[in-house]
Parts: sequence; C-alpha cells; structure tokens
Amino acid sequence: MGFRDVVLGIDSHDAHKSISNAITWPRYRHLLDKIKDVRSVFESVTFEQESTFSNSIARDIARSVTQDGRFHSYLALGGPAWLHNRIQEEAISNIC
Repeated sequence: MGFRDVVLGIDSHDAHKSISNAITWPRYRHLLDKIKDVRSVFESVTFEQESTFSNSIARDIARSVTQDGRFHSYLALGGPAWLHNRIQEEAISNIC
C-alpha cells in the first residue's frame, strides 16, 4: 500500500503495555516478536491507547474478519453494508 508511517489504536491496556515494554511480558514473546518484525517494514509505527468506545468499529471489523474467515482485506472491495451504516451513524453522532 506504500505507507511508511503507521499509527495503530489499541483499546486493550495490557496489549498496549506489552507492546511498549515487551521484556516484561515473556509469555507473549512469540507474538511480540512478530509485531516487531512487522514494525521493521515501516519507517515509523506508533501505538496509541484508545477507548473501547472510540475503537468499536475497528473491533467489529476485526471480529467480522476472523469469524467469517476473511483473512484478506475485504475493505478494499467496499466492505460490508453494516460497516457503511456504522460509519455514517458515528459521523452523524459526532456532528450533533
């Protein structure tokens, strides 16, 4: 996709802590090493703590992808109808 700088929002406090200080989370070393490998592809990767509410659409996309076995991005194809409705509803609620 050509992105060099990436910002990822994480709504799990423990996940954010583990990525920020991997040495203190030896149980998840394998997963954290994979994250480290992915980070090396980009010039800059920043992880930000998000609230569960503000990250709800991203969480629902992830749930939909894993439950339905869609491991290739279906967002590039326009995404599912429910997603468009959720984004529109959120946009309207943020205006009011």
